[in-house]
Amino acid sequence: GGSCGKIRQHRRGTHCAVDAMDYYEELGINRAATDIDINKAYRKLALTYHPDKDDSEEAAMIFERIAEAYDVLSNRKLKATFDLLGEIGLKDGVPDGRGGRKGGIYTFEASPMAIFKRFFATDNPYEALMVIQDAFEKIGGSGKPELGAQRTYDVPVTLEEIFHGAHKAVTHTRKVQREAGGAIESEDRTLTVAVPPGCKNGRRFVFEREGNSKPNVEPGAVVFVVETIRHDSFTRSGDDLVYVAKLSVVDALCGTTLKIQTLDKRTLTIPVVECVDANSQKIVGGEGVPRADGSGRGDLIIIFEIVMPNKLTPAQKSLVRAGFFYPGKQPSPEQHAASVAFLNAANHGSKGWTIGFAGQ
Repeated sequence: GGSCGKIRQHRRGTHCAVDAMDYYEELGINRAATDIDINKAYRKLALTYHPDKDDSEEAAMIFERIAEAYDVLSNRKLKATFDLLGEIGLKDGVPDGRGGRKGGIYTFEASPMAIFKRFFATDNPYEALMVIQDAFEKIGGSGKPELGAQRTYDVPVTLEEIFHGAHKAVTHTRKVQREAGGAIESEDRTLTVAVPPGCKNGRRFVFEREGNSKPNVEPGAVVFVVETIRHDSFTRSGDDLVYVAKLSVVDALCGTTLKIQTLDKRTLTIPVVECVDANSQKIVGGEGVPRADGSGRGDLIIIFEIVMPNKLTPAQKSLVRAGFFYPGKQPSPEQHAASVAFLNAANHGSKGWTIGFAGQ
């Protein structure tokens, strides 16, 4: 069979899972690489695969792997251990031949974005590019235009819009100076944010060159961040929807039927036949949010909340106690007759109290 393309190439379609990572290959360098080589390789790849520059799942995977590679190779002790024992030895350790183990000193616990911020002193790739560009201009006087600041806005999106997908028209105002020393004009810009079904909360939509503009300054990016509006009935957990069903003690013990209106205006009829504990759950498959990769939908998770009565009269307490202690198997003829008489009275068509009539 064919072999997997080398991870260090980071090309679409060539990245595949391997048993152990080679951190040098992840960064596209060899084992003779210096600290400068390591920094240079990480800088280039991190700016290429940052989520604001490429929001694909493959880019996110690469961004995480190069972060781990840099985290190890930029630390002399970790690098030396990796060079000797490899990734498995670095993380899990290997037998030392004397009944013990050596290695096993590392777990990648930092987030990829934390590594990026530690390296660039910002989590904004455009600001990082501007800092790098400024440094090169100071050294070589390249004359390239300065990059303007990134501007970020929230885009309120309903849960229904996330469920169905939506095109949101968003407007921002940028300042434009057409010539040095000239008047500064305000320019309203209308853009369209295409929110796909199943869009994640906090997803960033980047519009290059939409920021403020002035001579010798390259307009920066404008970023719109999805902010999900609170819904009256559901909360979202990944691709699942969570619904809190409040049940009385009677319904929790004796059963009921839930009627739940979905985000696409259908009504689900959910029978609850078993006794329900507080905070117990019932899962309805395939009634969640569409998955972003198009592979179906998440689930509806129903969490039960039991509403206790504020108080009971002495008679109610006695009846509840009597109900719990009624023989479950083989009641005596007297017990059976008493229970039948009681239920006939409770369910009487005009005087029964279970149908809402309070007899005098």
